[in-house]
Amino acid sequence: MFSKAPQLLFCLLPVLFLAACGGNSQRGSFAGSSSALREKKLTSLGYTPLPLKKISRDTRFSGKFLVNGEPVDLLIDSGANSTDLDTNLAPRLKLRIDSSAQVISRGALGRPVTSSVGLGVLSAGPVSALPFPFMLANEPLGDTATSRYDGQVGLDALEALGALIDLGSGKMWVPRRPQGGSELQRIKPIGEKNDLGFNVLTLRPAKSLPHLVLESEWNGRLVTWIVDTGAEVSVLSAESARQLGLKTASSSARIIDASGDDTPARSATFTNVVFDRLVVTEFQVAVIPLPVVRKNFHDQNGRIVDGIIGMDFLESTGALLDAGSHLLYVGDPAAKRRRVSAPTVAAASLKEWIPVGMQWESLRNTH
Repeated sequence: MFSKAPQLLFCLLPVLFLAACGGNSQRGSFAGSSSALREKKLTSLGYTPLPLKKISRDTRFSGKFLVNGEPVDLLIDSGANSTDLDTNLAPRLKLRIDSSAQVISRGALGRPVTSSVGLGVLSAGPVSALPFPFMLANEPLGDTATSRYDGQVGLDALEALGALIDLGSGKMWVPRRPQGGSELQRIKPIGEKNDLGFNVLTLRPAKSLPHLVLESEWNGRLVTWIVDTGAEVSVLSAESARQLGLKTASSSARIIDASGDDTPARSATFTNVVFDRLVVTEFQVAVIPLPVVRKNFHDQNGRIVDGIIGMDFLESTGALLDAGSHLLYVGDPAAKRRRVSAPTVAAASLKEWIPVGMQWESLRNTH
């Protein structure tokens, strides 16, 4: 549909530097901290931090972006492969509607939603992507996993902007405009770098979708997850729980997805889940049936993906997500020489309503 790939424009905007955030969260030695070594490294690589925020009763991060120069508040959602906007904002944002195509999107529970495509300029701090496609739902969705925001930033935007998301400190790092360089140039993934985490976990795209898959091991069994910053908690499919022999318990929680559908959730607890050199000693997850996700999401070997890694895990481990390089850095890089156990990802995360922003799209041409 879009024959021209998005170009990246370094705008002449002020560069904002934020001081390193010291101290540790009460949830563990990784959470809420921004390693001075990590920040020093990112600054040396030519990146600048932009603040992210949390709104009330939501553990996920959102950020201030510009669409055609107009400010919008967008959820950071690595579980979505596209970037969505509230359809009602399209006139104010002066998006150019592409009438040649429509997109079918589905949330984690599987209901299809038809969207139009609007083209515009997406900006974050000193960097912009253009022409950039925004998805605009053709029907009112009511309360959804993203309805408290103007929209969501998906994998396409994170990669186009070269954005690195620090879930431990609540910052988004974007490239600075190079001194003496052209204002217009493409951003390339930076690849694996030292001093960004004590462990770097390789993410692999799903077999037929761009969503990023993280591998883990439990009791000698492979367990795979979609990395989703738009999910408040981690979710395991009920089918995988049965196959793994993992006991589940009743809970009062309900999962609400990006299409507005909801379902009751049970809970389960893993012990000693291994992510390369990271060991999560106690990891509680919500458990729900995910038949549509299991039908559509497979790893590169064709194996069905088991669940969704959410903000409970990502924030507790102080994760830095580099979607463009398909890498997830965890923990303080100063601890990289030793094997480390992560703090408990605890039951307190399972509140009554749990938003999961995971979403995927397929293109349907109208002409």
